[in-house]
Amino acid sequence: MRATLRFLAAASLAAVTFNSFAATDGTAGSSNSSGNFDITLTVPTQIIVKNFDDMALNTTGATLGNPIEGAEDICVGGIGFGSYSVSLSSQNGSTGGSGTDPFQLNGVGQNLPYSAAFINNTSSTTGTAADTNGDITGSFARNGNLDCNTDNARVFVTVSATEWESAVETNYSDTLTVTVTAL
Repeated sequence: MRATLRFLAAASLAAVTFNSFAATDGTAGSSNSSGNFDITLTVPTQIIVKNFDDMALNTTGATLGNPIEGAEDICVGGIGFGSYSVSLSSQNGSTGGSGTDPFQLNGVGQNLPYSAAFINNTSSTTGTAADTNGDITGSFARNGNLDCNTDNARVFVTVSATEWESAVETNYSDTLTVTVTAL
């Protein structure tokens, strides 16, 4: 008796499982017949950030007491998600290396801190500043696909006047990494 009950329970469970997503055949009729089937589309999440160029900052045209600023237009795109988060890390700074400042330009013997920010358009002149961990607060709406043929976001780099005016070397460098994460 127990074996029969187990078999009936298993058969009922299988019927429920298979009938929850199944096509229905039509029945014969004198003038028409119809059936139906379910359609599913699976879109795995894919995200891309691209169109990077190197940024050259210099003091040409700089005014004492004002920061030196640069902007890099990039593209963030993808499929299978509606928004994304951003983090920035400095190879020389504490956000990605062993530096004392979150973002840091290194010379041979002197290092200069800088700030970094992000915005999800290419028309703004300011963005959301990265925190001391390199994270950009909030999330941003995806407005590009995987082709990412058109820039739609901007990264800002700012070296304060106090820092660049104290430079004792002629060359400083860093590698800034932009990481986007689909939400």
